Amino acid sequence: MEEFTLEQQIALAGIYYPRSYDITYRAGWIIQCIGAFIFSGIYIFRPEIPIFAIPAYIIGLIIFETGIAISALFLLVWKAEIKRFILWCVFAGIVTQILSIILKGPIQHSIFVIGVGMMLAGANGLVGKEFYCFRFIEGLILFVLYPIIVFINLFYIGGHTLNAFLYGLSTILLSSFTRKKLSQPLLKKCKGGVCVLPESGEK
Repeated sequence: MEEFTLEQQIALAGIYYPRSYDITYRAGWIIQCIGAFIFSGIYIFRPEIPIFAIPAYIIGLIIFETGIAISALFLLVWKAEIKRFILWCVFAGIVTQILSIILKGPIQHSIFVIGVGMMLAGANGLVGKEFYCFRFIEGLILFVLYPIIVFINLFYIGGHTLNAFLYGLSTILLSSFTRKKLSQPLLKKCKGGVCVLPESGEK
């Protein structure tokens, strides 16, 4: 059976995905890491610091989510349905979080956490894809950890100590994951031939 490089697979499928797209995709992971470090660092050590009347760690969350959105936009995946679902989760999460700013009262927190949960569902699609293709164990752990973080925040379980531990753990895992991703050659083919050659025009 003839072996194709990823670039050959992309060309045969009629997909436009230059190396600059892969670079931008990886840049999204770097931005996620920066945001995660800011978010978890401030939350763990100085959670009470405000910036423009909001907790300072929210700035880290915004940077983190920006990275998710960039990686989602430049994700290479053969099934268009998968990418559409990830993008839907990401941008529905953004809209939901903006909506939570408008709302007042006890429901505001829940709506905000649901919005973050949608973003993390999109992030789960990204780490899940990388685990499937390259067996990054950090991707599998994050795939489990992100929903746990959303659950405990939605139902006010554990408080600051548990959240600080989970945020710190997820930041360490994300950093290790990103280091592995950045060490790969551009447009690296999936391990073990798990990616099937797509039909022409399938993205």
